[in-house]
Amino acid sequence: MDILIVDDEHREVAIIEHLLKGAPFNIKRIYKAYSLKETIEILKKYPVPVVLCDIEMPGGNGLELAEWIEDNKLETEIIYLTGHTDFSYVRTALRFGVVDYLVKPIERESLWTALKKAFSRIPIVEEAGEERNAAEIVKDIKKYIYEHCSEDISRKEIAEKFFIHPDYLSHIFKEKEGVSFSLYLIKCRIEKAKKLLGSTDMSIMKVSMMSGYSNPAYFTKHFKRITGITPKEYRAQLEDLKG
Repeated sequence: MDILIVDDEHREVAIIEHLLKGAPFNIKRIYKAYSLKETIEILKKYPVPVVLCDIEMPGGNGLELAEWIEDNKLETEIIYLTGHTDFSYVRTALRFGVVDYLVKPIERESLWTALKKAFSRIPIVEEAGEERNAAEIVKDIKKYIYEHCSEDISRKEIAEKFFIHPDYLSHIFKEKEGVSFSLYLIKCRIEKAKKLLGSTDMSIMKVSMMSGYSNPAYFTKHFKRITGITPKEYRAQLEDLKG
């Protein structure tokens, strides 16, 4: 089961994520958003069944999110998080069928109780649907790596871009591709370097930089690891083949 945490304060999101550790539920992915706009972007792309949402945020609030979810007929349960005890919000929230309303600071027990209630209201998601979703995420990540492998990108950065936890990214990538994320990135960069070595007269240092490596020695080490020869030897082989 997936969960989306929404709060404009990064510290609050981190606290909720910590409280979810050890929860007696099968939580597969934790998405994070810091605004109403970002939340809607995630929900348009991923079918997240439970949203833990701060009720008051800049640029939109939790009640607007509930209305958007209802208008778009999403099967998403909402648990509101707030630092205020304004029960006029509660009355409005109940109209949208929200699961619960938790007052900050959130206690682990009350959070788990609310989640149990939310999960009991969700139809069982078929495993095939979960697999399709993971496959789609990996496909998008591969495309992003291909387009940006010459840049200084990292697992953490890509995980944040796709609203997933870095550990989950590693898990589904290895599961779907049979190689680790880091090795896939290295192979992508070396393929780019091979093309540059064969089609340009750039120096090895320049090819290194254009392939995402600021350290030429590190580049040479990775190149030899993947191809069995150094960049200089690879270029010499291509020259010999050309005659």
